[in-house]
Amino acid sequence: MRESADPLRIEYGDEVDGLTVVRQATPPGSASFSATYVGPAGWGFDPAGAEGTARMVNALVTSAAGRYGRVALARRLDRAGATLHRECAPESSEVTIWGPADAWRDLLGLLADVVLRPRFEADDIARALRQFLESQLRESTQPAARVERELLRAIFPEGHPYRATGLGTRRSVERITRGDLVRFHEGHYTSGDGILVVTVPARLRDVEESARRLFSRFAEPRAPKLRVPPVRSRAPTVTRIDLAGHSQVEVRVGGSSLERASPLYPAAFLANEVLGGRPLLARLFQRVREQSGLAYHASSDLEAMRFGGYWVAQAGTGPDRWKKVAPMLQQEVARLRQEPVPGSELRAIRESAIGELPLSLESTSDAHDLAVDAAYNRLPADHWVRWPSVLRAVRPREVEEAARVAFAERGAATVLAGPLSAP
Repeated sequence: MRESADPLRIEYGDEVDGLTVVRQATPPGSASFSATYVGPAGWGFDPAGAEGTARMVNALVTSAAGRYGRVALARRLDRAGATLHRECAPESSEVTIWGPADAWRDLLGLLADVVLRPRFEADDIARALRQFLESQLRESTQPAARVERELLRAIFPEGHPYRATGLGTRRSVERITRGDLVRFHEGHYTSGDGILVVTVPARLRDVEESARRLFSRFAEPRAPKLRVPPVRSRAPTVTRIDLAGHSQVEVRVGGSSLERASPLYPAAFLANEVLGGRPLLARLFQRVREQSGLAYHASSDLEAMRFGGYWVAQAGTGPDRWKKVAPMLQQEVARLRQEPVPGSELRAIRESAIGELPLSLESTSDAHDLAVDAAYNRLPADHWVRWPSVLRAVRPREVEEAARVAFAERGAATVLAGPLSAP
């Protein structure tokens, strides 16, 4: 049977010691490839008292690995015309390599070095520590970073993986040793619950053979279990953080939400696009920025992950306007829960979202992101092929019903950070 050449369709291959292997075709005419390892190594797994470990390991795996020190690795990538990218989230960590398609086997081997054999050299650890302390300072003193941290703390209980930002505290990161980093890496960069997604013109069989050769030496094949305590329903809360010396107040309204695989997700996705996820067309942008001129930015996000998620409506405004902006955000979220979206508005938003999908196939890296999202969330191989028809089947009443669940009022929090007491 002919293997798929459609970048919207992924292929699930054989497992390699528990590692899920996924192949995606490159977009037509593309001369590059991408490959990503995703493992159960997010900051939700941080050891108690050593918060920041997951993000530090994720930052260090791309610094030096195998026979390559930091400078040698950078030069190796430069010679190949390749790049490494890493990302850490509450549930997982990712490492991605991108480069020329005709060098995909060699570069996949380099990714294997990075994932399996990081060096954790002393100079790199010291550099990462300095960067962490700088990031912690920004998180405490800058309105945009501070408001996001405090919103998560207001929504989720102690011990929940979504409650933290992964940066830890000065005390927690300064006590992390090289041995701690090595142990975390061995126990969390695993083949169990790990995924290797490769976007390449080669056949699935070739990808499987390379994966078996390169990714069969994980120190720990078993996946750790993520603890996800329940989020209890409670009355909405308001938190104000006065940060003098700044020119902007950041406003956030948010709450816990549903998981990516929920049957309500397509309607909830459209609800978020109507609220603030679709630039220029969305309600928050139109009402708060365009019509009222009260905000520098106004939008919303629905972060749906494997075990749950959260929603947030956000705006940045002046010290003399936040008292008007915060109620506007709350009102627009409430309207989404209480009224069906007019058919004409929903059609415009939906077709705009569907029209964006082909743009994701203009580059290998963007198409690759679609494959990683589908594979990580264990979605069907043809998920993105069917996505337009799934969205077109959603009715206005279904958007309202999904919004009542995905943007629930119970447990919601409003957080403001900036010069709140400025005259």
